Amino acid sequence: MTTPVVAVVPFGAFAEDAKERAGAWARQLARRIVDRFGGVQGIEVRPVFLVAMPKADAEPGYLVFGSAPDAALAAEYARSLQATHALTGTYHEAAGRRIHVVLVDATGKVVGTHDREIGEGELHFAEAALARWLASSLGVEIGLGAVTPPTENEIAYGSLLEGMDAEIDATLMRESDAHASGSALTRAAAAYAAAARADATSRLIEERILVLAATAIEHDQQQLVLPALETLAETRPRSWRVHYLLGEVRRTSGDANGAIVAFEHSDALQKLRPQDVLTLAQLYIASGAGAVAASRLRRVIDSDADPRVRATARRLRLGLRHPELERDLEEAGKTAVEGDLAHAVQAQERFDRVLATDPDIWEAHFGSGLLAWHRGDAAAAEAAFKRAIEIDPDAAELVSEMGEPPEN
Repeated sequence: MTTPVVAVVPFGAFAEDAKERAGAWARQLARRIVDRFGGVQGIEVRPVFLVAMPKADAEPGYLVFGSAPDAALAAEYARSLQATHALTGTYHEAAGRRIHVVLVDATGKVVGTHDREIGEGELHFAEAALARWLASSLGVEIGLGAVTPPTENEIAYGSLLEGMDAEIDATLMRESDAHASGSALTRAAAAYAAAARADATSRLIEERILVLAATAIEHDQQQLVLPALETLAETRPRSWRVHYLLGEVRRTSGDANGAIVAFEHSDALQKLRPQDVLTLAQLYIASGAGAVAASRLRRVIDSDADPRVRATARRLRLGLRHPELERDLEEAGKTAVEGDLAHAVQAQERFDRVLATDPDIWEAHFGSGLLAWHRGDAAAAEAAFKRAIEIDPDAAELVSEMGEPPEN
């Protein structure tokens, strides 16, 4: 049996009032049907895209604004996507609320219609009901998760759809109109925040806000999404992901103390990765809390983290515990880089003092190797470089650039 492939055209809307809101609901309800069937076995659901829009990976994506094509045009959409069927629909608000959806095959034949009245406070049930009808019309079995309402109430669902629509506007206008894109992003964040306040249980709302925040960090728009993320942290205080991303938004916005609070909340719920603990330690250092930073650095050093992460933690801990040795390391390093053999003995003594305190400071081993390389002692240089690379593999790139030792 051929797997049905359904091309979904973003739904149109008819409304006497609040036309913009109704249009957003219609378009995003169709999008939610596509999302809802993602991963469902026995059926493939694809969005119909017509208007070009940029994407993060530089490949063009497309978007069609809400419409309700006739059966013949809908069939053309299906054929253009190599789909077996097309799904079109209209959300009505003019005389009572209802959703009218038509399923046609690729020849233009109407396979079925779904016409459902939407009672007061029942908008959030429309998506699951439509999913059940589509699956039944095509003889596809779907699990409970595919037909569960995405939110607990209509207020949350309506706000979610409005946020999704505004988020698309923000993406569409990001390259051509930065101001309008920022305004749309602000609207999206406000709508998602309203959704979070209306339903503290929805994972879908959490997911959309987290995606919005991550994208905002990429484009240096953190302040626009911060209120939504803070609202989500209040409504879902047990979500480590929310606190973690809140920490990232605050950190990249320059709010070190706020980031510390968020990261500590996240760590209490789900242990942070060593590289994140390292970031937390750096925030504590910037805030003047050296003792707390040292404890976090010790946790990184004692972990099975990437050697590069542990090496950075060791260097930071050295500076906190022994600022005089940090100065020794910097001064000796300058001598080694410059190849100042007149001061090589003093530089090596400084490196030795550092290594006596912590034998795993790769910079000290590398500096010792440089001194040996400059004086033509290839064996000593090789041994020191080898140890530096064992501690931090990135040192290999520096060693590869050394070339032949100078003749003395």
